[in-house]
Amino acid sequence: MSKILVIPDTHLKPKMFDLADKILSEHEIDYAVQLGDNVDDFYCYENEYRAHEARMEKFYREHPETVWLFGNHEISYLIGRTVTGNTVWGERMAQRYEKTFSPKFAHLDGKVVFSHAGIFREFVERGGLADSKDAKELIEKINDLRFADFWEDDSPIWARPQARHFEVPTQLDGILQVVGHTPMKENTLEGSVLSVDVFSTSWGKKFGSEKMIIVDTETAEFDET
Repeated sequence: MSKILVIPDTHLKPKMFDLADKILSEHEIDYAVQLGDNVDDFYCYENEYRAHEARMEKFYREHPETVWLFGNHEISYLIGRTVTGNTVWGERMAQRYEKTFSPKFAHLDGKVVFSHAGIFREFVERGGLADSKDAKELIEKINDLRFADFWEDDSPIWARPQARHFEVPTQLDGILQVVGHTPMKENTLEGSVLSVDVFSTSWGKKFGSEKMIIVDTETAEFDET
């Protein structure tokens, strides 16, 4: 079991990795999980992509144990779909992200599962994953899926449990889900889903609390920092 720092959607904000560095140096933390959506934001240009990618790569070198996940913005480029904020620089960055960072769709540690948007029964059943015997097998099967399998509103890169009711699959009963994707003003726990996308901006203006969380995967308890 571990203590994990969660780095939510960064969307070209290198200061988030500065903050993560500071937290990792001040607390006893085993490793970090980054929830995807590192590319794209409103009104961004090539120099901002380059600066952010350079900061990500520095963090990657200094913290090689970090787990990186895919978000809908990375996947959109990799399967040739369009989402708000897409740019030619983002496409190149997404391709390098896949190759260099070896991101996953979901990560399980103890009583906590991490994904960009959440894992729910609708996706599990539609994807033929309902026969998974436990959380470990389910996450393994999800990580073996193709990019195109995720391009639905109920998928782990698109679901918005904050706005629409989704059922938790039986394999994840008793497990805390930590998700980004949907901008929140505060880190918010609803049922078994902890929403932590509190660094996203609204047309360039600060929207959320900008507080990262540290989660204990043995107890599923968490603290803001």
